[in-house]
Amino acid sequence: MKIYHHHVKTLASALCGVILLAACHEDKGNYTYAAIDEITIDTTGTGIFPDYSLYRYDTLRIAPIVYLNGQQVEANDPLDYHWSIYKATTGGTAYPLDTLGTGIALDTIIPQPAGIWIVLFTVTQRETGVKAFMKTTLQIDEALSDGWMVLYEKEGETDAGLIVNDRVKKNVTRERLFVDIYSASNGQRLSGKPVSIIHSIAPLSSGEVLLASERDLVAVDKNTFELYSPAEKLFWNAPATRAFSYLGGNFTRREVVLNDNKIHYANYMTSGTYRMNAFGMACSGDYGQLADWMSSYYSASFEAIAYDQTNQRFLCVQANDVVVDTLSSSDKTAFDVNNVQMEMLFSDFGRLNYEYSLMRDGSTHALLVSNFATTNRLSDKIAIAKYDMTHCPGLADVTSIAAGGLGEIFYYASGPDVYLFKYNIVGSDQVKSVWTAPAGESVTCIRLQKFYYPQFSLAGILINNYGVIYIATWNETTRTGTVYQITVDPSNGTLDEASQASYTGFGKVKDMSWKWTL
Repeated sequence: MKIYHHHVKTLASALCGVILLAACHEDKGNYTYAAIDEITIDTTGTGIFPDYSLYRYDTLRIAPIVYLNGQQVEANDPLDYHWSIYKATTGGTAYPLDTLGTGIALDTIIPQPAGIWIVLFTVTQRETGVKAFMKTTLQIDEALSDGWMVLYEKEGETDAGLIVNDRVKKNVTRERLFVDIYSASNGQRLSGKPVSIIHSIAPLSSGEVLLASERDLVAVDKNTFELYSPAEKLFWNAPATRAFSYLGGNFTRREVVLNDNKIHYANYMTSGTYRMNAFGMACSGDYGQLADWMSSYYSASFEAIAYDQTNQRFLCVQANDVVVDTLSSSDKTAFDVNNVQMEMLFSDFGRLNYEYSLMRDGSTHALLVSNFATTNRLSDKIAIAKYDMTHCPGLADVTSIAAGGLGEIFYYASGPDVYLFKYNIVGSDQVKSVWTAPAGESVTCIRLQKFYYPQFSLAGILINNYGVIYIATWNETTRTGTVYQITVDPSNGTLDEASQASYTGFGKVKDMSWKWTL
């Protein structure tokens, strides 16, 4: 370990001293001299190493001994302490000099991405400016594990976190929580409020993570969350206006974006294992304001399925086309897909790969079930069922929904409560609150642990499909977001309260989804 000492003098003072010595060598006057402070940073017997290696988001602990003029100092007076970190190599992403701590001992989590970094400890005598330095090399390693991604708002911008435990990834022996991993990896948050986060299905092996905010869309490396592709590279011709309201994927390996009320899609069915395709031109068509939703489960006959809020109808983009078109189903037994007469609030894919949509017409609410997975534009079997929900509590302030995959169950959140709606039964047991947030918290997002590419679940790559629910809450007073992870019985929707785990430190959660590794 190298210890550096620096006595602060100016060049002008040194020159003046030389001149005076030469000119006044006969001067025999009496003078008083003050010794300059000496600061020593001692690492002897402290267990401090010249080089460190740790995993990202691990805690780095370094506790040197500091002496001022031979006397050990254990307080911040008259010395100031500053621990900082900077990248040891040049090139790539530029990272600012970050402060790690301001005490004698360093004990802090290291969020910087993988690479070689320098940790610098500076001690300063506050009055005289005398300084001493100590530095050590830090090797940061780790590819982020499989986990449950959390997208949230902080101060009007977008950031992300990750929850890792054995409910998300098999054989995990060390539970971990990562907060603000996007900004830690890229030096800043994503501009604008959050919209959506998905693990891309485009390149099956490389598999970037896509994040959308209202103002931006990026792909990041799934192992580090460092920027992989900005919006300009995700489109063949990037739109001039950035007003994103939806980002999603489909089980036939399509990705769809809604920007400025226009649909862009990318078809990766034949693109191989790496991202060799991009979002295409905006689809044209005669339609009104689109809902902030598009189906995640539809057949290869379509490039996208959307909903026209203005004209209250489902729409489609047919395979290999760039025109937003109407559906032609003539079966109106459950409802008319071309004249639904309701506004869409939320929708999610679920049991039998159907789409479960919470709709509203004034004070009337209903759950509509649609089948886009085995149909084409001319099919008569799109509208499956319509269930009245007007009697259900809390629907005036609903914030999120989640559709079950095995049982006939449907969750929705309102205020501090999560409600379970069993649409296949009637009576007093059809709807009830199954979970209530702690005092001061309200639910902002609920998701079941599932992925829009179900082949992974069938292959055993993803676990506990539909068997875990995530409930995100927001405390306006503390400005803190918390995610609760609870196992559920996927056949009847019952929550196992004894299984509840909680993770906090997020912002206001907008979306959650799975991150995986093949």
